Amino acid sequence: MSRAKNDPEELLEARIGDALEKCRRGSVAVLPFLSPRGRNRAERELSRRTESARAWFFGGYREAERVCLFLLPDYLCDLLECPISEYDRERMEGLLGEEISAAVCALRVRGSRYRTLTHRDYLGSILGLGIERDAIGDIAVQNDHEAVIFCSRSMAEFLCTALEKVATDTVRCSLYTLDESFTDGKKYAPVNDTVASARLDCVVAALTGQSREDAQRSVRSGMVEVEFEPEERVDLQLEPPLWISVRGYGRFRLRAFDGETKKGRLRMRADRLI
Repeated sequence: MSRAKNDPEELLEARIGDALEKCRRGSVAVLPFLSPRGRNRAERELSRRTESARAWFFGGYREAERVCLFLLPDYLCDLLECPISEYDRERMEGLLGEEISAAVCALRVRGSRYRTLTHRDYLGSILGLGIERDAIGDIAVQNDHEAVIFCSRSMAEFLCTALEKVATDTVRCSLYTLDESFTDGKKYAPVNDTVASARLDCVVAALTGQSREDAQRSVRSGMVEVEFEPEERVDLQLEPPLWISVRGYGRFRLRAFDGETKKGRLRMRADRLI
């Protein structure tokens, strides 16, 4: 089946191809922030090209959801003491200090405390400035009046002057170095239940409160994602931990199956992102 014009996956493949060509000329290449699905696609494309050993993903902190892709040229790959996927920021800064600080920095945005500000408020106000989504990484809401936004250094400098309001509240922006007070802003509600098996339809039913039949319809109609990819196989066997999204119900983190009950059902432990 032919791809649609401007297909996101095709565009990403082209960008990766250009970045790899830059690497072959001896330079570090950086792709802007990728969504979780974009990261999955990038990893598949790099694996297909047998170039996975060049790739390091980073979004500002260890559990970042949206990440930049750094591709290393041969001479830097030769300096690695272990697989690149095992390198954390501190170790990578010895190789890519300037590239990392230019591509990913943190911006603190503080409101006046006039009103509560949400993730949607911050994102909407930033996109309202004409900024593309891939120029912005995670937006980590710290409290009702403050968030930390990850972006490139040049974008942070722009936002410091251009972002004056979020929703109807006046805000102040400043560069920020992460400290022990930083949080990713995610809040969860526990979802604990028992399921007949680790099949996707069983788990979706338990997470959403749907009947097994309704959960199957949700899966088959394309309303369910597993690890940020559409999934229509109702009998898919799940191996936690992983993310599950169900349209109309939200996103869930399936944490574990903690053994069986006396009746042979699996104890499911999960969280719903709120």
